[in-house]
Amino acid sequence: MLNAIAWALACFGVVAADIALSVVLFSVLDAVSVLTGYPIDNLDIQWFQAAAQTASFLMALLWWRYLWPRSFMARWQGERPLGGGARGAWKRIACVIVIGLALQVVVGYVTDTVLSLLPEAAADYSELVEETGMGDTSYLAVLTTVLGAPFCEELLVRGIIFEFSLRAFNPQCRPLWKRRRHVRPQDGAMVSWAATSTWGIAAAIVLQAAVFGFMHMNWVQGCYAGAAGLIFGWVLVTTGKLRYTILLHFAFNAGSYLMTLLWFVNTPFDMAITVAIAGVILVEAMRSLRHACGMDAAGAPLP
Repeated sequence: MLNAIAWALACFGVVAADIALSVVLFSVLDAVSVLTGYPIDNLDIQWFQAAAQTASFLMALLWWRYLWPRSFMARWQGERPLGGGARGAWKRIACVIVIGLALQVVVGYVTDTVLSLLPEAAADYSELVEETGMGDTSYLAVLTTVLGAPFCEELLVRGIIFEFSLRAFNPQCRPLWKRRRHVRPQDGAMVSWAATSTWGIAAAIVLQAAVFGFMHMNWVQGCYAGAAGLIFGWVLVTTGKLRYTILLHFAFNAGSYLMTLLWFVNTPFDMAITVAIAGVILVEAMRSLRHACGMDAAGAPLP
């Protein structure tokens, strides 16, 4: 129990470390502004976000590389290689992109529907979007949203936080080097992935999704990011590779800009039909991805 609490708190510790890094970065920028005499307020907020995102990515990359040799995902890849060659890889890529786009349609319209029922919350969120530049469509804003966020957030959440979540709910699968002194950490020695429990993996997916939602620091983004995080976690467990969740995140974020193509969806009935169609596509794409990864309906490897 104590082990689970410790690793669960470590998940939020990753978020705290990321926030602390941003605070340090902005303090440095303030100091540079004072020394150079250049008003820091003259810089566009998107440049601040890009700088913070870059720093966060570098921290996450170093942290993730330290965890990788003895991580659950490293053991997963060793025990259940995807296979299928180039054809299988392209099928998985196509499935992940479709999942991301369909998920954006479902989450986007559901969020809009809920906000339409809560006018005060919708007004507060619109003000937040304007103040933080989240609705900006400049090249830098699109670049940080579509490319920067997937790499940075996936390393932090699915790379590090999900690893800690798995350790929280699968204590029997802690790295062996913590129990056997003669095993070197770099050996990546860890008990079989099969030793993880189904409920433990499910709980880990829920925890990392909750932390992912919490990271967005407002309840609107937190809710839909948390919902999307459940699918992101499932894709990571299904594929065993972080590259696919990065691609999924890219497709999901790009989908927010492509939603303008659905200009003809402007009534509640239109939205309901669109969400239903996107939901069917989402489920079918997930089923196809599972099969492309050589897994049956129960999640077991195909013979």
